[in-house]
Amino acid sequence: MFAAVSLVAAGAAAFYYARKIEPKKYKLETVRLITGDGNAWRSREGNGKRTGAEERVERRLFRILHISDLHLSKPESDKIDFIRKITDDEFDLIILTGDVFEDHSGIEYAENLLTRRPRLGAYAVLGNHDYYDYTMFHKIVGRMIRTFRHPKQKRDVTPFVEALQNGGFDVLRNEARCLKEQGLHIVGIDYPGIKEYELARLAAQAPAHHLNLCLFHMPRDLHHITNAGFHLALGGHTHGGQVRIPGFGPIITDSELSRHEASGVIRRGETTFHISRGLGADPRSNIRFFCPPAATIIEVHHQMPRA
Repeated sequence: MFAAVSLVAAGAAAFYYARKIEPKKYKLETVRLITGDGNAWRSREGNGKRTGAEERVERRLFRILHISDLHLSKPESDKIDFIRKITDDEFDLIILTGDVFEDHSGIEYAENLLTRRPRLGAYAVLGNHDYYDYTMFHKIVGRMIRTFRHPKQKRDVTPFVEALQNGGFDVLRNEARCLKEQGLHIVGIDYPGIKEYELARLAAQAPAHHLNLCLFHMPRDLHHITNAGFHLALGGHTHGGQVRIPGFGPIITDSELSRHEASGVIRRGETTFHISRGLGADPRSNIRFFCPPAATIIEVHHQMPRA
């Protein structure tokens, strides 16, 4: 009897922690990435001189803040305070990879996410929760019967796009932006995706030696991104699994990714991917366990031949 009561109490405590505490334990993490063959400059000769390979390579550093899956909906407080705190820093880019809104009540927050404008701009793509107004029926039954995974009708995202634009974000919907002087080419994939040939066409618009960056929401058909020749791709959607079991990993990833790839840095061919754990979830199911919400500073050292 005592054991049963203890088990129930432990379960109740774990649920309370997963529902009320961990979803607000926002973290800011940092990763450092190198495009191409990092060995060309990683190692120096013992006397401190550059190697021959390093002499032929120029490095350009891009400091990127990657945020995702905000699921904005009234009331918001701690999440908005955290976002405004971390955006009050010097970045080259701020990237937002979808599921920005949970419903229309979140629009008023979108115009106040950025405390300051990043040097090369802020860019966003939309996700499935921006396009669909999900019910618990879709979230529960839709997991078992794919026909009911999404509502029949998409909603008009125009107010969402306008709110993000008013807040300083350039929303990319299967289109590209080329910053020639800064050596940067950005392609944004709109939900649910893009034809492979069209993605390849947008990627091919990048001038030689530019950092070719792809933004997406749902990790699906990642080989298309690799085949298009992107150096770096940023996405979200998985929430890192939300619920993780130590030694096992996330129970689900809701994507083509395996459990050990549910968040963080992964590789596909010559493309490096960063999958964000995100900062929120559907408020009705925002349970996190061993998977706190996170934003990530990505320091990208892009290698190019010296002129």
